[in-house]
Amino acid sequence: MEDSNHNLDIFKPEFFNSFIKALENNNSKILLAKIRDFHPSEIAYYIQTLNEFHRKKLLKLLEKDLDGKVLVELEPAFLEKIINEIDLKIIKKAVNELDSDEAASIIELLNFENKNRILSEISKKDRSFIEDNLSYKDNTAGRLMQKEVVKVLYSFDVGDTIDYLRKSKSLPSVFYDIFLVDQNDRFIGMIPLCTIVSNIRSKKISSIIKKQNSSVHFSIDQEDVADIFRKRNLTSIAVVDDEDRLLGMINVDDVVDVIDDEAEEDILKLAGVVGDQNFYDAIISITKARFTWLFFNLIAAFIATYVITNFENTIEKLAVLAAIMPIVASMGGCSGTQSLTTAVRAIAMKHLTWSNALRSTGKELVIGFLNGILFSILSFFITYIWFDDYVLSTVISVSLLFNLVFGSFFGTFVPIILTRVGVDPAIASGTFVTTLTDIMGFFIFLSLASLYLI
Repeated sequence: MEDSNHNLDIFKPEFFNSFIKALENNNSKILLAKIRDFHPSEIAYYIQTLNEFHRKKLLKLLEKDLDGKVLVELEPAFLEKIINEIDLKIIKKAVNELDSDEAASIIELLNFENKNRILSEISKKDRSFIEDNLSYKDNTAGRLMQKEVVKVLYSFDVGDTIDYLRKSKSLPSVFYDIFLVDQNDRFIGMIPLCTIVSNIRSKKISSIIKKQNSSVHFSIDQEDVADIFRKRNLTSIAVVDDEDRLLGMINVDDVVDVIDDEAEEDILKLAGVVGDQNFYDAIISITKARFTWLFFNLIAAFIATYVITNFENTIEKLAVLAAIMPIVASMGGCSGTQSLTTAVRAIAMKHLTWSNALRSTGKELVIGFLNGILFSILSFFITYIWFDDYVLSTVISVSLLFNLVFGSFFGTFVPIILTRVGVDPAIASGTFVTTLTDIMGFFIFLSLASLYLI
């Protein structure tokens, strides 16, 4: 309970302000007392939240005692921004403490001079691990894996394995499974650590090995790796080369980071935020990154406006139409956005594919129709009470019904088609769906108004 309260307290303004005051007063004893029980992620939070002046003072204070995990817990974009400000002693200490995958993620952000300096000062083994890691393409299993792995020969028994674990001085900081190889280092299978400790010493490893495929090629995309972890409920997986030789392993904690990153990326894309834009970027770079899709939205708005101008005479004769027609477009847009969000997420999770596209689109059409019936009835009564006009109420209710159905259809169909032609649906779908529902909503409403009200 006390730990829980501590975790909440550090995020309170009062605690944060007292922390800054101690920094400004150079009161190292109070500061160290405050952060003594901090988790690395909590120290990372403070480093990211402080301004540049306070951040540098804190890093200077923690220079000798900074846990390498703190750098890993920093947002990659933020770490990239400040990495070359950090004393190389801190970075070298972190690299020596961390597993190869985490060390490589820090090293790659350094400028050329600092990178070479750090690599020249660490052990040959660590340098080899890091350089191997950096040789793989970004966002692949090879880049995600760590080289430190617990592997034993397939011919071992449980006793041999336990003895090896006790004697080894180079075990990973965290591991869940033991990987089995043959004499040529080819991967054969894996065994959970709990299985080893729960069997008798004379038990042959070969009799308790996990038989299902539990390896990935180093070139596979990290999103596919995350999908494998999710579907198979894995804690770790082996990474192999073309000849099935064991290269390293990927742990579930690394995959959680990938899932978080990919989910964040999809959310930003749905909002029209593309590229490498992030919270810590400069104002100019963020402005440039957002310009493209704002420009497309502007064009889309002019197209919708063009549709409206074709009904100028209708609107002039019945001005109330100008007040009501945004309701139809807005409801269609909301319906489309709901379907779009569901579809894009389903595509990302590989639940929605070309093979079940027709069924999924049909389902959304039915949902759109049912919502359309409900809201057309509701809008009919509201409009009739407001304007006391039976025909106007009928026009808006019918328009709403059609546009909610169209919104549900476009929200599912557009991302499916974009995926089929090789375009990322998370980036482009929003503009298309909004434009189509606006155009259809205005056109249906104003066409019906022209026919029955004028």
